[in-house]
Formats: sequence, structure tokens, C-alpha cells
Amino acid sequence: MEELLNTSIARYTTLKVGGSVSRLVHPTCTDEVLEILEKLRKSGEPWFALGGGSNLLVSSSGFDGTVIRMTQMQHMEQVEPGILEADAGVRLPHLAKYAGSIGLSGLEFAVGIPGTVGGAAVMNAGAHGSAMSEITESVTIFDTKAWKVVTLSNKDVQFEYRRSAIDPDVHIVLSSRYRLSSDAAETILARTQHNEEYRFKTQPLGWPNAGSTFKNPEPTRGAGMLLDQAGAKEMRRGNAGVSAVHANFVINLGGATSEDITSLLREMQEKVHEKFDIRLHPEWKRLGKFTDEELKVWS
Repeated sequence: MEELLNTSIARYTTLKVGGSVSRLVHPTCTDEVLEILEKLRKSGEPWFALGGGSNLLVSSSGFDGTVIRMTQMQHMEQVEPGILEADAGVRLPHLAKYAGSIGLSGLEFAVGIPGTVGGAAVMNAGAHGSAMSEITESVTIFDTKAWKVVTLSNKDVQFEYRRSAIDPDVHIVLSSRYRLSSDAAETILARTQHNEEYRFKTQPLGWPNAGSTFKNPEPTRGAGMLLDQAGAKEMRRGNAGVSAVHANFVINLGGATSEDITSLLREMQEKVHEKFDIRLHPEWKRLGKFTDEELKVWS
């Protein structure tokens, strides 16, 4: 199990922002995760479970604790007819393509989501009108309050729009099971490719970003449309900017700090509020120390 001390976290996030963390560990299986957590319980050191590093803003001042990076947990298999199980670290594009290759349909929407199985369960990740809540059979977590492994049913997870009852401050996702339907592999592949091509056309993939920035406030009024109409496209604060391709994507123009990002997010919120009297709320999670002023972005 790889362990790095006092290392920069920025390169492990899709936004490429963040300072140093005290320790970065890469478990490869559930037993190693439990071993790490037992050590952290004894030391009292703060921890954070990291997946693909999308949907996350890390403070440029870093994080004084251990980051458990789950991306070496990569096993996935069909465990019974129509049921696919995947470790927390499996990336969603890989999972979607694997499911299609064995004739299982239902994950095509996830091919353009740059996260992992674990993060997708926490955030109820979705795209193209579909979400994890529709296909998740169960999620297995480690509950650090009860100090045991727990398997949650779909109902137990309490999925909502871009959130669930899985609390990343208390729970670590170990794996998920998905109930999928059978279809011809070539038909699934065609749908998957369509969604993947749509992502390339509509998202700023040439720049570091953390995915969609703000939640859609209403089903019929997307955050991107509101930001576009409010004139937010191509705004810039420091080395952070709003994409010219999609107004709900904040991009790192090179060397952006978390302060640049939060300043830009506040101004994007203000523009939409002034024009539409709507308050946008970030999809992103955050890690590390932020000032009270910066935290207002999430309030």
C-alpha cells in the first residue's frame, strides 16, 4: 500500500487546485481501508476519502490530515444475472463501458461523469436525465461511528438530487451493486458513444475543471442556462475562469488558487441572483480550511 507524506493534493484532483496534505494513502482492498481507519482512530488524526478528485475544491492551504485515495480499488464483476458489483475506486466511464461489453444496460448515462463509484453514491451522480438512484441496488460502506461495515439498500441510501444519506465525514463507500437490464452489446455501445460524444462537444475538457459547478435550481431551469443569460461566461478572477463552452464550468487557467475559485463562484452567484432572484448552490464538496467569507458560497 503506497503512502506519501506532506505531498501536494492538487494533481490528484480534476481541478488541479489544493495545497499539501499530511499523508496520502492508496489502499487496494477493503482490509487495507479498515487497517488505515484503525490507525487513524487511535491517533485521532482527521481523514478524508478521495475518489477521482472531481466535484471537489481543496483549499490551497492544504489539509492537516490523511487522505485515503480509493482509486486503487478497481474490482468489478457481474455477481448474479443483471447485478453488477464494483469497488469504490472504479471510475464511472470504465464501469459504463464494462457493463456494456457484457450486455448490461443502464449505465450508459455515466460514461461522461469523471467520478468514481464511491463519489457517485455520495452525490447521486447523474447525467442525461438519469442518476445512480435509478440503478443502485445497494451500497456497502464503513460506518466510523458504529465502527462496522454496513450494506445499505437503495431505500436506506435516501437518494436525493445530488446528495444522499451517505455522509463523507462519517462513512466511506467500499462498493456498490447495480441492477441493470440486458440488451445487445452493440445497442448499448451506440448509446454510450452518443453520450460520450455529447460530453466532448459540450464540456471544456481541455481545461482542468471539477465538473458542473452549481446544482440546477429547477428541473426546467438549468444552472448553465441561468449563468449564461446572466452574463457569466468567460468571467475571470485571478487564474480561475468561467468556460466559454459551458457557463456552469469553472476552469483552472493555470495556477489558480482556491481563493481565486471561491471569489469567482461568489460573483457567479451574485450575477444570477441579481438577474433572476435565484440562489445557486455548489455541487462541489470542499476539503481543508476556508475563511468564513469563502464558506458563504456554500451557505
